[in-house]
Amino acid sequence: MINKSIVYFISANRIHEDTIKNIFVSSKFFEQVKGKRNLGIKVHFGEEGNQNYLNPGYVKIVTGLTKEFGANPTLIETSTLYRGARQNRKTHIKLAEKHGFNKEFIGASIKIVDGERGEAYHKVKMNFDYVKEAKIAKGLNQFDGLINLAHYKGHFVVGFGGVIKNIAMGLAAKGGKLEMHSQTKPTVKKEKCTKCEICFDVCPAGAIVITEKSAMIGKSCIGCASCVEVCPEGAIRINWNESSELTQKKMAEYAWAILNDRFCLHFNFALRITPNCDCMNVTEKPIMADIGVFVSYDPVACEMAVWELTKNNINKLYPELNPELLLDYSEQIGLGKKAYKILEV
Repeated sequence: MINKSIVYFISANRIHEDTIKNIFVSSKFFEQVKGKRNLGIKVHFGEEGNQNYLNPGYVKIVTGLTKEFGANPTLIETSTLYRGARQNRKTHIKLAEKHGFNKEFIGASIKIVDGERGEAYHKVKMNFDYVKEAKIAKGLNQFDGLINLAHYKGHFVVGFGGVIKNIAMGLAAKGGKLEMHSQTKPTVKKEKCTKCEICFDVCPAGAIVITEKSAMIGKSCIGCASCVEVCPEGAIRINWNESSELTQKKMAEYAWAILNDRFCLHFNFALRITPNCDCMNVTEKPIMADIGVFVSYDPVACEMAVWELTKNNINKLYPELNPELLLDYSEQIGLGKKAYKILEV
């Protein structure tokens, strides 16, 4: 008989404090983290112009229950790779508060765990096929356990984004995001560069030189992408040239690097399921009706349970992609297993 991972389920019209509390009790989460005082609650705060991010009210319920069970919650997130309000700590927090994730309402503060602009990370060595040293947000080491609150939706690169993407892309430092998205280092658009030397000053590897015509990024670049964030002209660009297949596999490996030896309970909120992720700066219409929230210690099972209910809609959106590769490869490297058993709350 196949050993199946337990996935708890709350239907969309029954998501409230009592049912979420029942999941924490049934899963014995707080019994297992007893003595581990500081819990990081991973949340995507949504891009400027996007209103499809996870309802702050659900986050408030989770932080309130976390404190009720005797732990200290902190909302955690990292800087984005692309330019925008979420690319550095100060403006990221300001946008999060604008979207309703302020301490007065949520009951927990926000910490951007990869520094001011994604430069703070530590390396995790692995023996996988694609990532040998994962660049993980350094601030994660301050937390004894994690609660992963993911908004499940479509994604034009990998097909869908749920709990695995929320961990892999969401808790990798900026250089890790670059590694998952690109085969190459950032490049400089010479016609836009004003030789202001800001990138030169911020580069931790001394990889940037200022030539007669423009800045240039040399071979010693470590891929931290700090230069992308500080360039006032937008002259340093990311080459979004990694294939969907390799991005999915790298995401699985990064998720393994982050979750290995970390205790985490995953929540997959299959609500307002849109064609694209909450990084988009527009509010999209849902592609199907709300389903509910799926919860598990096993991120692969948690994804599989939602995927089987959404794959027809996702495949119509992105027929050229193979989103199940993420699930297959995640199981292959030991991140979790696809076989699951639903327990409705």
